[in-house]
Amino acid sequence: MKSPLLLGCLALSLLQAQTAPPPPAPSTLPPQLPTNVPEMDTHQDPLATFRSHVNLVLVPVVVRDSHGGVVGNLTKANFTLYDKGKLREISRFAVEKVGSKAIAADAIPVNATPGEADTPSAEKSTVVVPERYVAFLFDDVHINVADIQRLREAALRHIATLRPSDRAAIYTMSGFPQVDFTDDQDRLKDAILRLRPNLMAAAGALSGGGGVQGEVTTFATLDVIKQVIQRMANSPGQRIIVMVSPGFMSMNPIYTQQKQELLDLAIRDTVIVNGLDARGLYTDPSLDFSNPGASSGGAGGSTGGHRLNLSPLTRAQMQTDILAELASGTGGQFFNNSNDYDEGFRRLAGAPEYVYMLGFTPENLKNDGSFHALRVVVKPSASLNVQARRGYYAPAKSEDAEATAKEEISNALFSREELGELPIQLHTRFYKPEGNTAKMTVMVGLDLKLFKYNKANGRNNNTVTLVTGIFDRDGNFVEGIKKVLELHLKDDTLAVKLEHGAVIRTDFDLTPGTYLVRQVVRDSQGQQMSAENAAVVIP
Repeated sequence: MKSPLLLGCLALSLLQAQTAPPPPAPSTLPPQLPTNVPEMDTHQDPLATFRSHVNLVLVPVVVRDSHGGVVGNLTKANFTLYDKGKLREISRFAVEKVGSKAIAADAIPVNATPGEADTPSAEKSTVVVPERYVAFLFDDVHINVADIQRLREAALRHIATLRPSDRAAIYTMSGFPQVDFTDDQDRLKDAILRLRPNLMAAAGALSGGGGVQGEVTTFATLDVIKQVIQRMANSPGQRIIVMVSPGFMSMNPIYTQQKQELLDLAIRDTVIVNGLDARGLYTDPSLDFSNPGASSGGAGGSTGGHRLNLSPLTRAQMQTDILAELASGTGGQFFNNSNDYDEGFRRLAGAPEYVYMLGFTPENLKNDGSFHALRVVVKPSASLNVQARRGYYAPAKSEDAEATAKEEISNALFSREELGELPIQLHTRFYKPEGNTAKMTVMVGLDLKLFKYNKANGRNNNTVTLVTGIFDRDGNFVEGIKKVLELHLKDDTLAVKLEHGAVIRTDFDLTPGTYLVRQVVRDSQGQQMSAENAAVVIP
């Protein structure tokens, strides 16, 4: 399910770059630099994906009142944040209004020449940036025919409410139908209309998790959830799964490891899993509450290999435990015991009007890979409901500084957050040599005088890594190019020749369309990072 990343292999260009072979990294320079070592040189490295290194932890928070309405008038003083029970200072605080982000894109004439492409155009168009990625995962293995009809109707009504900054996907346990992330409502609605209970797959689930067939079905269901989480890991924005299911028996200890892996993966990739009980309001008319032992349910379930006699109501509650468990473990919500599916989709998949973004830098963080539970307290808390990220994982111990840098860069590349620790400027230009092809250039200006350097052997040494990522209008990764700029600058070069900085150009071959550009820059000496966004509309 997870699409492979397409890695660029284009030629490099750098203003004032030298043609000599790249020197060794600064940490391995000999005592005396050879006279032919260039002051500036760049080379391209393969672009790969890595896990994130924890530097700044961002905690999105949604606050609702007792009626389910979103509260948007709180300030930093209303929030308290705990990391493993220890109070942390909130160093970053912002109130984001969902759907408000847009980027101005340069509009270059269709018949522009390469020279004209370097001249800014007065015409501007606006590109709405995708902010939220919502995957609707329908459990067509366990949902019955009567419930799926009502769910289809409610899902169709909800799809019509999507905002321009939303991207939605339709997935099923059986694998059919499926639609990847898009804002094309016709495609989404068509997939929803084709939802049907998968009777062949459901045959193995009839025992509610008992027996070999039931166990195989449960393992397969948990594996599909894992695949959807993995698919969402590279979505550059808020990541939400709405799992629509009546639940399934998962109490057997044989599922414990698989469920924990799901939670770990979702937490690492900041994916929220919300659960919607597909059965709606559930009652058990066969129960005689005056005599609990007289239930005529007699339905069986399996936990730990022992067959249990459970009432239909008890078994139904046990089946939905998995939905509640995934929601609780990932900072999500569980909507159940209600026939108002419209309200369920609104709460679980609808964009809250306001999101509070809290950020803090972990203190004395050990690289031991341990889980850090987060708790957000909002004052006054009596009548407020708080939905927030439940935790994060510390990085595993690594002696490799280069691997750590790659982790940080990869995490920043697949985010929408802008960082400004390094002085950079981002510009994009394109021209169309032919009707269905375009050449786009991403230019990054670096004010090298403000970078930090390791002074050795009469040179100012630093290594700057630049990663340029191109995403389509739905946030799908198209291509990425990584460049490494080796700096061994003489004092005179740094003070005079680079007074106006340096410009690094990265070229892409694209087809007409709307693209989002993500530029990440990191230096080795100051260990600082900047990340900026741009948009390009190629007619």
